[in-house]
Amino acid sequence: MNGGGGRWRFERFELDAEAETLRRDGRSVKLQPQPLRVLAILIEHAGQVVPREELQRRVWDQATFVEFDQGLNYCIRQIRAALRDDPEKPKFIETLRRKGYRFIAAVESIVEVDAPPAEPGPMPMPMPVAAARRVSGLALAAAVLVLLAGVVAARAFLSRPPSALVYTQTTNFTQPAFAPALSPDGRIVAFLVGSDASFPPTGEVYTRMLPDGEPIQRTHDGWPKYGLSFSPDGAQITYTVADATRGWVTESLDVGGGEPRLLVPNAAGLTWVDPQHVLFGEIKKGLHMGLVAATIGRDHVRDVYLPAHERAMAHQGAVSPDKSSVLIVEMGPTGGWERCRLVPFDGRSAGQQVGPDGPCTAAAWSPDGAWMYFTARVNGSNHLWRQRAPAGPLEQLTSGPGEEDGVALSADGRSLVTSVGMIESGVWMHTPAGDRLISPEGYAWGLSFSSDGTLLYYVLRRTATSMPEVWVTDLRSGTSEPVVQGHTVESFDVSADGMQIVFAARSPEGASQLWLASRDGRSVPRLVGTGDDQPFFGRDGDIVFRASENARNYLFRMKLDGSTRAKVLAGPIVELKGVSPDRRVAVAMVPVDEVPSTAVMAIRLDDGAATRLCPAECMARWSPDGRHLYVEPLLQGHDGGQTAVIPVPAGTSLPTLPPGGVRLAADEAAVRGSRIIDLSTYDAAHAGTVAPGASPDTFAFTKTVSHRNLFQVRLQQ
Repeated sequence: MNGGGGRWRFERFELDAEAETLRRDGRSVKLQPQPLRVLAILIEHAGQVVPREELQRRVWDQATFVEFDQGLNYCIRQIRAALRDDPEKPKFIETLRRKGYRFIAAVESIVEVDAPPAEPGPMPMPMPVAAARRVSGLALAAAVLVLLAGVVAARAFLSRPPSALVYTQTTNFTQPAFAPALSPDGRIVAFLVGSDASFPPTGEVYTRMLPDGEPIQRTHDGWPKYGLSFSPDGAQITYTVADATRGWVTESLDVGGGEPRLLVPNAAGLTWVDPQHVLFGEIKKGLHMGLVAATIGRDHVRDVYLPAHERAMAHQGAVSPDKSSVLIVEMGPTGGWERCRLVPFDGRSAGQQVGPDGPCTAAAWSPDGAWMYFTARVNGSNHLWRQRAPAGPLEQLTSGPGEEDGVALSADGRSLVTSVGMIESGVWMHTPAGDRLISPEGYAWGLSFSSDGTLLYYVLRRTATSMPEVWVTDLRSGTSEPVVQGHTVESFDVSADGMQIVFAARSPEGASQLWLASRDGRSVPRLVGTGDDQPFFGRDGDIVFRASENARNYLFRMKLDGSTRAKVLAGPIVELKGVSPDRRVAVAMVPVDEVPSTAVMAIRLDDGAATRLCPAECMARWSPDGRHLYVEPLLQGHDGGQTAVIPVPAGTSLPTLPPGGVRLAADEAAVRGSRIIDLSTYDAAHAGTVAPGASPDTFAFTKTVSHRNLFQVRLQQ
């Protein structure tokens, strides 16, 4: 099975392996390089069974970072999505269990006629992909090099990338290893091991001597953490802890050993400017986080950058080597990651956005300050990028199904450390009989039951590049189907009678919009709001939602046609989390003047009266029939996942709660009829991802599979 470069036509498609393009009716179809290579091999041997082992030999290598089975399954799903092929009734790719795959459509080879002979010349440089791959056969290797070079030429907006990336695996954990930081001398890497399914991630701090030291676990507390950094002398490791009692704080570990200690209160994402000065995010009010500079003792504090919107958060900054500029990783008004930002260190302006046009989760400088490095999500995939400072051309460094997150540059600028892997999140159902899989593919979130508990709704992104859709599974028959398609869905709610769906989606320009759709799909979704998000159905034909006004978020209501907009609550909110089954009470996070700086409130929709459910952050959701309220305090360390199930008196929306709300699940142990259940096994990163069912023994959850490890990437210029 040699080859790998060629042109073929099948049905309405045309594949050019050399140029790495797939077209349908003459229009380009998006497909990442590695799935394209798999498709080319299958088409090259159309009608024949291609064993999985042969695909592994041709496309993967035993030394690569991608786990073969997971990577091949991902590629096949990507190909089927691009070809619109049904795996149950395939037109193109047939799966033969325990054997491999067969391309079953008729294929026509396209041969160039009277093509002039090629001028002899140097071999084109390959586009760097997610790992260095060795492919047997000199002819195939040359074809793949030409194929990958075609991708570089096609991406006119990118400048020439480095000639090659060489990967060396640094960790080998079964749990995700992520958030790397390098010591100033490059001899030690610090990182987190745990769950990166949500932010802030939950994990423990580890260190490892490079190149081949044994990993050492340095913390054992279960707290959510992020933002690892070494002090300039390499003696301390600092990191952020998100604590339900203390808020966002920076703790420190001595590299030589010992227990963590509080270093700076109200400080997040701390990095070092020099031995006496640090840069960190500081909460102003609620979740409004600005970047400030100060001494390590928190003296001489000055603002460097404060986002305009009160929901926005400047989580972390990196000062340029010449101390003139700062790269900032920030969240925007909706709580989602924004593009990275470059601002002057003296704070004279808000600077400008830099890097790729997509959510940016990590940024770093090259030691000479010439390059800015990023990990960012573009076209559904998270990869490494770099850009000449301050506004030079962009270079995408990696591609493929394996995704990168986090970036730590070596002192000589010739290599970096990043976390590489894949994340998938399936939908599961838990009953007294055990757990069963509902949706095995893609990435799912936003689970909720119908009022009778027989239908389960959720958002599903089937592939990395596909639009998130609203799906429903009938738990009686086991059948699943999409109910909202063609929109980039972010969140949704189903009316009490099950006849309508209101959902928030992003427009092609990135604006948040509210849409109203019929459950049966007989009418086209109707736009009812722009600039709004987090919608839920209220009473009497209302929609309640979050909207921004004067750089603050508020709780609003309006009619189904978008008319009669009015505030439900005079004061601002941070997030709208849900509405009770009787549609009388909304749950929202609001800013407060205390530590921690937020609280979760139950707000009556008729008069705006508020009752505290818990301080800081918690999951508060009702059973579908409204008879039980589930309260899970979050940011609790090892106590995370302990959930209070509190009975709701008939004819009411809320039980009687302590004046300060539920701080720990045990606070409700004394309430008559209440019970505590442990959802830590099912609740990804203790982030409130469980949807209560008809009884405490029945619930839906997402099981996130994240296989990530650290790799040192050598940048050959």
